Amino acid sequence: MSESSQSPTEVLRGSGLRATPARRAIIDVLRAAHAHMTVTEVIEALSKLGYKFDQSTVYRVLSDLRGVRLVAESRLSPGDTVFEWIGQSNHHHLQCTSCGRTLPLDDELVHDFIAQVHKRHGFHVNATHLVLSGIEHDCPAD
Repeated sequence: MSESSQSPTEVLRGSGLRATPARRAIIDVLRAAHAHMTVTEVIEALSKLGYKFDQSTVYRVLSDLRGVRLVAESRLSPGDTVFEWIGQSNHHHLQCTSCGRTLPLDDELVHDFIAQVHKRHGFHVNATHLVLSGIEHDCPAD
C-alpha cells in the first residue's frame, strides 16, 4: 500500500510514532494543503476542522513528524518557517528571492549533484528536502 493511500494512523505506526489525535489531525491538514504552511496556518486549519491544540502541541507534533521525515521544515523567506508534508520522499524546491515563488526541483538532478559531491569529496549528503534560493529567469517581479 502506498503512503498516500494509508490512513494517518497507518503512516504514524509505520514510522514508529504513536497515533495521537494531534498527530493524526496535523497529518490530515498538511496532506490536504499540498503546500507550505506556517504554524499559524496549521493552527487555523485545525481550528476550522474543530480541533483546539495549543501552539506548543503543534510545534512538538511538527518536530516529531520532521524527525521521522514525514514533514519538511524550511525557511523560504527571512523569518518565515514553513512546514510541508513530504511523506518520507525526497522533495526539493527552487525559491525566487525576488518574487517569493517556489518551483519544484527535479529529484534526479539533485541525486546527480549529490553523487558528484560524494565522488569528489567523499562526503555523504543527506538531502531529503533541499531548497535553493536565487532569482528565476522569468521572474514576474522584474
